Amino acid sequence: MRCFPLRPAAVLASMCIKDVYVLQATPPAAMKQWDADNKMARSRTWRTLRYAYLLLMVLSFSLEISTIFISTQVSTRLATFTFVDSDASISLVDFLVREFEFEYSAVRTHFLSGLLSYTVAQALRVRYALRKYRMLSISGMCCLLTAASGMLMYTNANTITYGGFPSLLRRNMALTLRFLLTNVSRGPMGVITIVCLMLTIVFALRGWFAPEFVDTRYGISDVESK
Repeated sequence: MRCFPLRPAAVLASMCIKDVYVLQATPPAAMKQWDADNKMARSRTWRTLRYAYLLLMVLSFSLEISTIFISTQVSTRLATFTFVDSDASISLVDFLVREFEFEYSAVRTHFLSGLLSYTVAQALRVRYALRKYRMLSISGMCCLLTAASGMLMYTNANTITYGGFPSLLRRNMALTLRFLLTNVSRGPMGVITIVCLMLTIVFALRGWFAPEFVDTRYGISDVESK
């Protein structure tokens, strides 16, 4: 169905998983001297940037995979759905909001959130890849951030339902919470999902504020780098 961005989500997910670890590779030889001069092995800022890139790519991949899964499930349910309505002029979006509000809001929220996460991650990648050329790296980063903010602005200005992305996000969060609490008593998967979600947040925060300090990719020990 055209209301569900199945193919774009699949393409974006494949792009995310392909490049998720690209900033974890050993830096090229051309950057070795610059990195040594700028103490990259002990730079908390640059290490945090690489962590942020990886987490944003993982987040984007997860959101797009969720979009694909929910879209295919709803498409299957719609194939067996008997549409009976006194108002024959009802739009497809209105029908989906009425009958599949959780699924519709989840797909729209996850797809756009994943796209924004991917774009911001690429902005960080450009900043890191061109770190030797400060002005060019900032220019490239700002270009991608402009694209991300422009997409969000367009979404808010041309909203179809819920009055913009912030309202859509709040509604989806409320529906997701209701869905999780409703399914907790129906089996262990509800509890497992909530626990995994909480662990994701907790360990992301712990890793963000207390990352490993020395970048061992440079072959420098903690003692040698001092």
